[in-house]
Amino acid sequence: MPDFDRGNTVDAELQKLRSNISDLGYEIDSYKTKTAASLGGGVFLMLLAAGAGYDLLTSNGGIWLSVGLDHRQLVWLSGTFAVVALILLVIGFVRLRRRDYEAQSRLDQMERQYAELVERSDNDRIGNRP
Repeated sequence: MPDFDRGNTVDAELQKLRSNISDLGYEIDSYKTKTAASLGGGVFLMLLAAGAGYDLLTSNGGIWLSVGLDHRQLVWLSGTFAVVALILLVIGFVRLRRRDYEAQSRLDQMERQYAELVERSDNDRIGNRP
């Protein structure tokens, strides 16, 4: 009977550890996703602002007239895109620098602990076979 109780204890630890790994992994992935979205959005808006700026410098504003933007509106639009792009890029780079390295190391430690428990559980089950 003691082996049965020990097996249940190990299984309970495995389940709890799996849950903790899942929760911490979700938090880390969520943070990385928000950072990537900020950087990606910043780059996209910067490219739009650069394209509009190029059209302004080369006096190719006629293309924008088909969308309904005159020269003055295009200047405002490209300036707004550039400012928002810079804000998003700064937010993204700040998030990269403020990343929680401790959470990642905790996740790595929990994953190692989980692998050790699985191996120990498998060894116990193999050793208890008749």
